[in-house]
Amino acid sequence: MSTLLHNAFVFRGADQPALPDGAILIDGSKITWIGPMSALPAEAALAHRVDLGGQVVIPGLINTHAHGGLSTHRGCCDEGDLFEWAAALAPHTSHLTIEDNRRGCTLAVLEMLRNGITTACDCTRFGAGVFSEVATGLGMRSLGGALANSPELRPTGRPNWPLALEETRAALARNASNPLARFYLGAHSPYSCTPDLLLEVKQAADDLGLPFVIHAAENRRETEMIEARYGKSPIRWLADLGVLDANSILAHCVWLNEADIQILARSGASVAHNPASNAKLASGVAPVPAMRAAGISVGLGTDSTLSNNSLDLFQEMKLSVLMQRIHTLDGTVMGAGDAFRMATSEGAKVLGWADEIGQLAPGFQADLVVLDLRHPLGLTPGRVLSDIVYRIGPREVRAVMVAGEMILEDGAFTRIDALQVEMEIYDHYGNIPEG
Repeated sequence: MSTLLHNAFVFRGADQPALPDGAILIDGSKITWIGPMSALPAEAALAHRVDLGGQVVIPGLINTHAHGGLSTHRGCCDEGDLFEWAAALAPHTSHLTIEDNRRGCTLAVLEMLRNGITTACDCTRFGAGVFSEVATGLGMRSLGGALANSPELRPTGRPNWPLALEETRAALARNASNPLARFYLGAHSPYSCTPDLLLEVKQAADDLGLPFVIHAAENRRETEMIEARYGKSPIRWLADLGVLDANSILAHCVWLNEADIQILARSGASVAHNPASNAKLASGVAPVPAMRAAGISVGLGTDSTLSNNSLDLFQEMKLSVLMQRIHTLDGTVMGAGDAFRMATSEGAKVLGWADEIGQLAPGFQADLVVLDLRHPLGLTPGRVLSDIVYRIGPREVRAVMVAGEMILEDGAFTRIDALQVEMEIYDHYGNIPEG
């Protein structure tokens, strides 16, 4: 039976008309019709009706960069720049097992779904298929994979290549008929991977028809390191190696010059922007307006709970605007509409999923979020957009649907007892002292 969501304020984005008395008809996993209640198609008469009581419906939020498996160790290091912070983390994270990864991913997926995130790109070092397995079990969409590194450049922990390739092939086989899970092959960063490894990983990704993911130009010291090592900026070096193209997703891209931006634009590569993480690690402010003006697709990411502490794209939307304004002293450099697009439709482009998710439209997957949003002057498209980006947060999330299934309803998960699952994870680790 099809489902009709009605009595809803349907907000599709700043560049599309809102529907104050809107309805969405869903058949299976897809939206088949969307419009005002006054124009319901005949087939809606047979649908199961869900009255949303005037609440706001938006597309599901898309997290373009996360490290869910590290969520068990939230807050273990809250100071230092990227390299100081990474060194302090090593004693806490270098020994983690696949089961630790699974527990962390479980906590991450539960938090993301509560926060209205319906799709996430997750990065790990070991266990390339773990996040997607957990996400699928809880009903969330994912782009999962592992980031290879070279032991001679990143000696902490055991090597993870070609193990990451083997894990990815296995995950692809297990998920051949799973519409919720897609995969990539990635490399950690220009400073932790040799040229030979970068070329090998990119070639393997191309051979499997997968995206290639890498952290790049995140920190000033990284940029100086790569320039000293290769005589080029990280972006130019990656481009000259031949690993940047329309299937490449670069996380961070904070330290870019104009030439770097033009290189990225010509390559067709996309960027995952992580404003909270960049701020916490004192990395800087990424030139997002310049990148987007050059035609580069930019999505929003939370990064991990170690470099952010929360997995909240409402926070990232707000910070993405405010950080640009305070950095440029220009109150119009970015607006709420830009942030909302990066969290939805533009994020879908970054992940190579723009033909199915990121929009509320016929033919798209029924991935959506129901918000209990109220305004003293009444709801209008402008007030709804303003509140989404500048005011509200996860507390307003009332329901989450992925692929036509309500997996969070009235704040409760429909598939599992989330509180029991979380308490089992907490009980497993017990009372571990700091340090």
